[in-house]
Amino acid sequence: MQETVNRKTPVLALYGRRKRLWMSALSLLLILCLTACGGPEGGEGGKTPPDSSDSGTLSGAPSAELSADTLSGTYWTAVQHESYDDLYGSTVVSQMPTDKWWADLFLNEDRTTQFREVLGDTFNLYLTDGLWSLEADGTLHLTDAGGNRDYNMAGRLEDGRLILETAYGDSFYLEKADRPEPGGELCPANLDGAWRMTELEENGRLSDAQEKGAASILLFSSLWSDLDGGRYTLQADYYFASSLDTEEPEYRQALDLLLKPLDRPLMDGISNEVWSAQLLEEATGLELLFTLTDPDTLYLQEHYQHNGSPAVRTAVYEREYSFFPEILQLALYEEPSDSLIFYWTNPPEEVCTPLEAMAVTKLEEKGLDKLLLVGRCYETQIQFCTGEGIWDEDGILLDWVTDETLYDGTIGMDEPLWFSLTIPEGVPNLCLHMKRFWDDSWYLWPITDTDGYLVNGWIFLTP
Repeated sequence: MQETVNRKTPVLALYGRRKRLWMSALSLLLILCLTACGGPEGGEGGKTPPDSSDSGTLSGAPSAELSADTLSGTYWTAVQHESYDDLYGSTVVSQMPTDKWWADLFLNEDRTTQFREVLGDTFNLYLTDGLWSLEADGTLHLTDAGGNRDYNMAGRLEDGRLILETAYGDSFYLEKADRPEPGGELCPANLDGAWRMTELEENGRLSDAQEKGAASILLFSSLWSDLDGGRYTLQADYYFASSLDTEEPEYRQALDLLLKPLDRPLMDGISNEVWSAQLLEEATGLELLFTLTDPDTLYLQEHYQHNGSPAVRTAVYEREYSFFPEILQLALYEEPSDSLIFYWTNPPEEVCTPLEAMAVTKLEEKGLDKLLLVGRCYETQIQFCTGEGIWDEDGILLDWVTDETLYDGTIGMDEPLWFSLTIPEGVPNLCLHMKRFWDDSWYLWPITDTDGYLVNGWIFLTP
């Protein structure tokens, strides 16, 4: 039976940890309800809610059993979670881990730390750039190196368990465990975001991808899936372009690929010895296998058929903290509230190069100009139509008499689309039609360089 997913168009892949925390809060509550050992009447019902006003304080007396020597280089896994339920006025106790929910803690010898709480294949709480310290009274402190107090935690040792209280007042009970093999400090949740190919294998050696006329983008985003009875998982959009140094580039894309974690390394000699993952497009047989060697480096192997025989292509990707280049982000920041589409003719190289893996639709052969559209509404239908405009005496376009529709499709929020054409001088012979799904009529934008519709940079198209 095919799994169902909620469709999601490519989005600006900026990292906002706090945003992801709150987006996942509801899913955590659902899991707690399913796994709770004590409901409104059970567990420690009637306990007053913990005071989370100061993330550096800890309820209860800390133990002096902790020492820097005993903690240094240790690894801990969560076995229990407690949170206060405002609705019922009680503490909910849940056992961990489950097949969809787990947490662990690294206390490294150099006093760096990592804490992660994972729901499905996504982070609910992730302290990655952290530091740990120990007070004289035995209180353990975890702090975010960037100064974000939302990620600070305080801990104590009690009956051999390490109890961590978060800034939000819930508690994790952790037990010491064997430290994972290299690669275990990473997990599929680290994949979330945008990745760009930097190196591509050729004749058994990795070479600069751009010099080889190739480009690729991987976009991972979290969504709810029916997989395994329902869980948060990662889906991916894959874009690949080759022969970019020729007049006829080739483009491939695969959208909405569901991630399947694998308990084996990608290949011999790689630093991640614990896990890899698979993306599979059943309709075409496209198979992508990949892993992380560090939080910002991804190795990918594409399995395909070459002249009827199985072949494998290896590539290296680096994390991009934004899908869109910075100059495009700044431009989009200026948008009016009622924008339908962002429209940019012949963008500079700093915009074109990072997005060159995206396919270009030819509105005419050997077009001299390049047009970038970025959706600024949930879903907008667009058409490019040749024909002739009907104008009033002030040069305002009243209507468009269509000869031929060259393109008919939709553009989603933050979705980029490339087109090639030659922008006419003077009277336009091509018009962009735009319509939201609830609109009865089309909005028209003639494509020309004449006054009134002059395009000498970027603009926003509004109703």
